[in-house]
Amino acid sequence: MKNKIVSLLVIALAVVGMFAVSSCESGGSRIPTIYFRVRTDSVTALPSYLSLPRDTIFTIYVNASKTGSEGMLKNFKIARSINGSADSTILDAQINTQYFGQYYSFQAGDSGQVQQYTFTVGNSEGLYNSIVFVDTAR
Repeated sequence: MKNKIVSLLVIALAVVGMFAVSSCESGGSRIPTIYFRVRTDSVTALPSYLSLPRDTIFTIYVNASKTGSEGMLKNFKIARSINGSADSTILDAQINTQYFGQYYSFQAGDSGQVQQYTFTVGNSEGLYNSIVFVDTAR
């Protein structure tokens, strides 16, 4: 029951976040786009929430691009939260490109552990977009 409530809460927050971010547009400026695909030995999927067996190695392919004709992507960050704790930064990079694609490998935690990964990209206009992946190890 508790896992269902956590799952529903995470999905609800992700949907609200997508609507909030998609409505952020300033003048002719546009937020960058970002998406990911998750891959393990047994599954290739695009959900924002999975329940992987404990200690499973999984790979997340992150792809981001600028929108509009002006500006470049300037920042990329990965943060992780375990069991609702404060985010810890895994990567904080300065980039200078129109498009960005990269693979990152992680390991599922112990049974019942909830790991939330937040991927954020920013452009030269100071606009950001984030996506979240949540895994509850089983």
